[in-house]
Amino acid sequence: MKIRLGKWTALAGLALMTLPGCATYPVAKSLRQQAKPVTLSQAMADPGAWRGTVVIWGGRIIKTANDAKGGSVYILQLPLAHNEKPLAHALPLGRFIAGSKGFLDPELYKRGRLVTVAGTLVGLRTEPVQKVRYNYPVVAIQQIHIWPVEQRYFYYYPAWYWDGWYPDWYWGYYPGWSVGVNWYFFGGDEDDELHGGDWDRDVRGGHWERRSGRDGR
Repeated sequence: MKIRLGKWTALAGLALMTLPGCATYPVAKSLRQQAKPVTLSQAMADPGAWRGTVVIWGGRIIKTANDAKGGSVYILQLPLAHNEKPLAHALPLGRFIAGSKGFLDPELYKRGRLVTVAGTLVGLRTEPVQKVRYNYPVVAIQQIHIWPVEQRYFYYYPAWYWDGWYPDWYWGYYPGWSVGVNWYFFGGDEDDELHGGDWDRDVRGGHWERRSGRDGR
């Protein structure tokens, strides 16, 4: 009971931390007020119409490159959560480039990291992606936020379950027991999802199976 109480206390505390009213935003309020809900497809279809428009986009870094003109972060766009953090496991929306006149360190803007970018649309840049030419919308960086890599926490505890009496040709009936592992974890860059479940080992058969009707239903 103490373990289960601790579990639900931890989950309740995490839920309070993730309430929309408690959200903090990486982008300055002034930029958020200027930003327009322009989609990647709109910017690609009519770049001239949206030139100079402030947007807040985000996603996962593909690569970072620098030349004499400045730095470019190539980003696989993802939808943003209420706190402007990219949803790591959502379907990608396309690609764009976050550009700067200064140097962007590839060791800081590493492949795979989640970023949120606020800036102005300046047009398209056509570059090869494998054997095709791709039109990247370019955002001139006014503010960029690299999201920290979050740790995953995994907890489990054993439990025994009474499975009833089972017939036997020699003994007649014998008791059946299962030993289970109740588990849950939270964290990741994900989307701050909570997962859990009960997985039981059948002592008689020696296999693992998912049980229903408990914490992980």
